[in-house]
Amino acid sequence: MSKIFKIVKPVMPASIQAAAYADTEILFDWHKIDARKISSISGIQCIVRGTNGADQTMVGIDLFFATSHIPTPSDDANVSVDVAPTTLGTTGAAVDTPGWFNNLCGHVAIASGDFNDGDLIYLNIATKSGLDIPVNGDLYVAAVAKGALDFRCTATVNESNFAAGAQTVITIADKDATLLWAPGDVIHAVDDAVLGTIKTVDSATQITLTKANVDAIEDDDVLYNVSPITLVLSCESWGG
Repeated sequence: MSKIFKIVKPVMPASIQAAAYADTEILFDWHKIDARKISSISGIQCIVRGTNGADQTMVGIDLFFATSHIPTPSDDANVSVDVAPTTLGTTGAAVDTPGWFNNLCGHVAIASGDFNDGDLIYLNIATKSGLDIPVNGDLYVAAVAKGALDFRCTATVNESNFAAGAQTVITIADKDATLLWAPGDVIHAVDDAVLGTIKTVDSATQITLTKANVDAIEDDDVLYNVSPITLVLSCESWGG
C-alpha cells in the first residue's frame, strides 16, 4: 500500500450561494471522486472559504460518502448492483429524496470546534484523521450544513455587457478581488452564467482568466467562486 492525496472541489451553484445556507441544508449533492487505485480514505482536510473576504463563524459540516458498488450477498447469486446514488434533494434545502440508502459507505462529522480560529483571516480549515472509509467502485461525496454558512459575495463585473468568448481580462468593482479569489478558482455569475477560471488576480479591481469568458456576462453581475469548499483526501492506494 502507498498513500496518495485527492483534491476535491464540489460545485455549489452561484444562484444558491446568493442566500446563506441553514442547518440541515444540502451544501453540495453527490460529487463523483476519481477513486482509481484507492482502497480507503484515512484522512480529510476540509477548507472553507469565508464570507465576502472574511473568515466565517464556523459550524459543523456532515460529509457523507457513497459507492456505486452495492453487494447483494443474500440473493444466492453473489453478485452486485452497480448504480450511482440518487440525489439527496435540492441543493440549499433539506434532504428530501430517498433511494441512496444502500450506497452509503461512510460518514464524517466535522464539528465547529474542529476548524481553526480566524488566524487565516480569509478561510477556515479542519483536519480529521484515523478514518477508514472503504472504497469499492465509484466514490461520491455530499455535504450537509449543521448550522448557518454564508458564502454571499458583493463583487461585481465593472464592464459593458459582453458576449461569450469576448475577453480574458475582467474589471471588478464593489469588493477587493484579492480578498476573495485565487488562481484556479472557477467563477460564475449569480444567474449561473459561466465567467471562467482565474489565471491571475491582478489587483483589487482586475482578474485574468485562463481563456475568454464562456457565457455572456452583463455589467454589475455579482460573481461567485463555485467551489468555496475544498476537500483534501488522504487515501490508501493499491499502487501500481
